[in-house]
Amino acid sequence: MKKFICLFILILFAVSNNVSAQNISFTYDADGNMESRNTVTLKSNAPKHVEEVPEEEIISVELAEQKITIYPNPTQGEICVEITPLNPEEESFMHIFDSSGRLLEIKKIVSERTYLEISGSPGVYLLNIHLGANTSKWKIIKQ
Repeated sequence: MKKFICLFILILFAVSNNVSAQNISFTYDADGNMESRNTVTLKSNAPKHVEEVPEEEIISVELAEQKITIYPNPTQGEICVEITPLNPEEESFMHIFDSSGRLLEIKKIVSERTYLEISGSPGVYLLNIHLGANTSKWKIIKQ
């Protein structure tokens, strides 16, 4: 009986560790080289104005004391970038590059939620988010 209870507790522990496992996100430079590794937190509740976004398409990371959430990724064209809390005293902006490193757009971040339309052809795009002196780099996939 003790063996059964120990086995049951061990199985519960293993299952709970798999459920709460963290995913890893990588940041890349303009040439596609990996620069850093970030812990990813999946967010399960999408805003009401966006169609249902599956959990795996929402990625969040902490940068300094700010949380950056980008969804959906992969996208059909429009992504939402949420930054909380946004410091209005810091200069905040984002750059979007195509896979060849060509700058497509620079957009100033003026609110906690910013929408960005990727109007190019399907492929991989690079998004750099600058919050004051901090930078976060993301790979965005357009389907």
